[in-house]
Amino acid sequence: MKNREIYQKDPTTQKLANEGVANVNDETTSHALAVLRYELETFVCDGQYEKGMSHILETYLKNVDQAQQPAVWVSGFYGSGKSHLVKMLRALWVDTPFEDGASARGIARLPQGVSEPLKELSVQAKRHGGLHAASGTLGSGASGSVRLALLRILFKSVRLPEQYPVARFVMWLKHEGIYDQVRQSVESNGYDWQEELDNFYVAEGLHEALVQAKPGLFSSPASCVETLNNLYPFVQDISSDDMLKAIRQALTEEGKFPLTLIVLDEVQQFIGEDSQRSIAVQEAVEACSKSFGGKLLFIGTGQTAVTGTSNLKKLEGRFTIRVELSDADVDAVIRQVILAKKPEAKAPVEQVLQTNLGEISRHLAGTTIGHRQDDLPYFPQDYPILPVRRRFWENTLRILDQTGTDSQLRNQLSMIHKVIQTNLDDTLGHVVPADYLYFDSADKLLQSRILPRKVHEKTMSWIKGTEDQRLMARACGLVFLINKLGGQNNEIGIRANIDSLADLLVEDLSAGSSSLRSKLPGLLDTCELLMKVGEEYRIQTEESAAWTDEFLSQRSALSNEAHRIHAERDDRIRRMFGDVARKLSLVQGEAKVTRDIYPVFDAQLPADASERIYVWVRDGWSSDENSVRADARQAGNQSPTIFVFIPKRSADDLRHHLIDYKAASATLDKRGSPNTPEGTEAKAAMETTKQTAEGKIRELLSEAFSGSRVFQGGGNEILGSNLQDMVLEAANNSLQRLYPNFHIADHSGWQKAYEKAQKGAPDALKAVGDDGEPGKNPVCKAILGFIAGGKKGADIRTHFEGKDFGWSRDAVDGGLQVLLVAGIIRAQDDRGQPIEPSALERKSIGKTMFKVESANVTTPQRIQIRKVLQKVGVSAKQGEELAHVPSFLQKVSDLADKAGGEAPKPERPDTRFLDDIRLTTGNEQLLALYNRREELVESIEHWEKLADQIQQRWPSWMVLKRLVNHASGLPDSEVYRAQVDTIEQQRQLLEEPDQINPLITSLTQSLREALNTLNQDYQTRHEQGMKRLEADGNWKQLEPEQRNQLLAEQKLTLSDQPKVAVQSTDEVLNTLDQCSLAMFADRVAALPSRFDNVAVAAAELCEPEIQFVSVPRRTLKTEADIDAWAEEVKDRLKTALGKGPISVK
Repeated sequence: MKNREIYQKDPTTQKLANEGVANVNDETTSHALAVLRYELETFVCDGQYEKGMSHILETYLKNVDQAQQPAVWVSGFYGSGKSHLVKMLRALWVDTPFEDGASARGIARLPQGVSEPLKELSVQAKRHGGLHAASGTLGSGASGSVRLALLRILFKSVRLPEQYPVARFVMWLKHEGIYDQVRQSVESNGYDWQEELDNFYVAEGLHEALVQAKPGLFSSPASCVETLNNLYPFVQDISSDDMLKAIRQALTEEGKFPLTLIVLDEVQQFIGEDSQRSIAVQEAVEACSKSFGGKLLFIGTGQTAVTGTSNLKKLEGRFTIRVELSDADVDAVIRQVILAKKPEAKAPVEQVLQTNLGEISRHLAGTTIGHRQDDLPYFPQDYPILPVRRRFWENTLRILDQTGTDSQLRNQLSMIHKVIQTNLDDTLGHVVPADYLYFDSADKLLQSRILPRKVHEKTMSWIKGTEDQRLMARACGLVFLINKLGGQNNEIGIRANIDSLADLLVEDLSAGSSSLRSKLPGLLDTCELLMKVGEEYRIQTEESAAWTDEFLSQRSALSNEAHRIHAERDDRIRRMFGDVARKLSLVQGEAKVTRDIYPVFDAQLPADASERIYVWVRDGWSSDENSVRADARQAGNQSPTIFVFIPKRSADDLRHHLIDYKAASATLDKRGSPNTPEGTEAKAAMETTKQTAEGKIRELLSEAFSGSRVFQGGGNEILGSNLQDMVLEAANNSLQRLYPNFHIADHSGWQKAYEKAQKGAPDALKAVGDDGEPGKNPVCKAILGFIAGGKKGADIRTHFEGKDFGWSRDAVDGGLQVLLVAGIIRAQDDRGQPIEPSALERKSIGKTMFKVESANVTTPQRIQIRKVLQKVGVSAKQGEELAHVPSFLQKVSDLADKAGGEAPKPERPDTRFLDDIRLTTGNEQLLALYNRREELVESIEHWEKLADQIQQRWPSWMVLKRLVNHASGLPDSEVYRAQVDTIEQQRQLLEEPDQINPLITSLTQSLREALNTLNQDYQTRHEQGMKRLEADGNWKQLEPEQRNQLLAEQKLTLSDQPKVAVQSTDEVLNTLDQCSLAMFADRVAALPSRFDNVAVAAAELCEPEIQFVSVPRRTLKTEADIDAWAEEVKDRLKTALGKGPISVK
């Protein structure tokens, strides 16, 4: 069976209508529609394609009636199918129709998870304005403006001109209903409609048609130029409001905005490194999303996730729906579209796999792209391409085309389609060699200056020559690709050695690669294009030759400078042992105290070798094992030092590789960063030389380290096969020597003991299993003995954390805190001021002075002290009394505040004796409190009584103050005021008998009588006024509503009368708060004049022409004066009466 016979479709007749590249745009040409139909027919909607499309549609439908629609970001590496996915969604969204009546949804094979949401989308479209979709790239937009670029995409989708002013003009023509008329006129005169629009500022045919259609606006063809420029000027950018207005005008039909999809392909490429573009995209999308609610959906695409770069992160808040495509999605498409096999071919292909599994599984072993067990199920699907080679191609393509701009390099679909046509006539078992990628891409690589011209010329020449030349060309092509991949991606671990080349070149699996492995070295070792670095081949160029010459020069110089090599070796031994030491975790006892070990490589030990655990490391290049053993014996059995000897092994090989390493490093430093592809390759080769030497050096030193000997002080050897384990064992032994008294404080509960003691607990030692007295605890006893006449916390810590003890910081601090709480020691700050145990912060212990307490408090005394504390509700347990004294003193002081204060309260009691107690510390403070216990108890009881009396009488005093403030209108107000002032000045609040309540009663009665009197006067005068009105002729003519309005204006209604309630003192005060006596008296006095005002207003309402005559005012002393005045008034009234009714004022 030949390879040709296994495919469902003959690869020679099957065509890729789109050449494997999906172009996202709104083209509607017959070719574009044919390509779209092919893409729909071959659309593989499963995996991430299915999940992504389903997620996008379901999210859109869920938010279609919401205020905003979240935008979608589709990401994946170049060639992963991003553009294909969004192009298919755009076609399915509007169910693109074709000439034969078929539609997108009918052509594509869609899973239910996609087809059902599409049906629901159509249902929703009937409620709204239908369905619409637009797609394109912002990079093809206008003048860098994102808003104009977005409009171009949208205008094109509705067959409007893409230029903003021209599109607005065409929309105006349609709105005015003259579009067809103007277009027919233009075309009937022999002009091309599209050309006229493209040049519409100076289009003669268009201008003539406009004059005919709109003579009122366009008076002549010449005027069109100015008018069009004014109405539709050319712009570099527009505002968001103008953009939104244009979108709404372009898409709205019959008042409804359709459910719209906008696909922006290659957004990441458009943004690039320009942060301003990122912000512009975000602003444009956000403006549209907010303006059009849940109807408008944006989809953007990019190579990385929307959080992948700093510029893309600016879009993160808007593009919240994420769809990520992977290699697996591309693989599925290739397998179903290009590599699909006939059912009957499955068994023979699987048999090929089983027969040649040994050969296949060996390919690129040790690299991350080598054969995998999970490749086996895909072998029949991928054949004749091996999964290993597919991975090699995918990774290499990404390196060769990192920008993603070269469609030939990034399009795997097209390449696979071409490559399987190269061995159709070969028998089953022949696979595609990996070097195909080189020859398929060589021309492009040469044009992009990635492939050196010499390499291109030679390989293209050899591939047409003899069998050996063809093999050499293929191998050189692979060397080039592997160099590129390995140089850019060290993690893959691939190198251009004979094994890798043979694995990738073999075509006939049954013949295997053994013949290639034997033949390749003879060809490649003499190849003019290659140089060999260790076991690896690299492309040789003039640049690489210069690098090699420099390397050899450096190597020669180093061979004569032994001291530099010795220094490098010693430095590496130190660093390697440092790595061993850093990995050691040295923890001592139940307390888990972390210990440090100190490697030393000097000829002598440091002076403090008896106080630390030093690891003295020497090697066979500078010393010998016997000397090291002798030094260990001489140190003695109590020495904590560990002695390590590293033997001298493979000295010549180590020297050789050290020289290579330093020569390669010097060459890299000297040659610097090349600016040509050949130089980059040469540099990568030199870096490989350096890395190879590095690996060999590590290997040889590791071998030397594996033979290391470890001795304890005294000469005892620690046996074992692992240096790290031996040093750790010796270090644990040294701990016992360095800290013989460690066991005294070795308990994991000291931190808890400290925390309890810091809170004042007298039984804090229970945390370390001790129920006894603090002074008898071994740790506390040792600390107490060291303090003696006084020690700083730092000195105490240094002593007990250092040699002989090695206690944990928790044990030292815990012991100190326990002794403080027990009153056995006291603490002072650096100014000699006492520090309470509860106030001592741990960070301050180091600078605190600790002294042994001289005073002692007996148990009976503590009992009496606790009784005193209890008088103000302070409860203290045995031993905790001192911790509660501050709280006790504060409560007693607070009680004193309540027992006196502002007048008329008694004066605040004298509390200076409390300050005397407060100024003492420790046991002295407890004794001070004990000695004054009787005074304290007596004061507390007296102050409590005073506080209670004040609390009872103070409300009455406040009532009296309010009453006297309202009494200013009373005849006896001054008498009342004097009595109240006397109570306040002489602090008679608690005087017996009570002087406040009788005054309250008397004042209340006086105010009550005054209020009643005023209330009666008000009612009497009000009744008089109403009687006057009722006798007034004008008042009688008024309607009830008019009367009530006039009374209300003068505040004479019943509801305006002051409310007087005087049953209790509270009611009297409430009444006066609403209307004081003075205010009440003023209102009573004003009643007659207010009723006069009502009568005048009534007269004005009844007789609008009435005259108001003022009677002359003068002083009359005699009857003659009266007669003269009366005559004058009479004459004045008669004269006025002739002009109408009068009213005398």
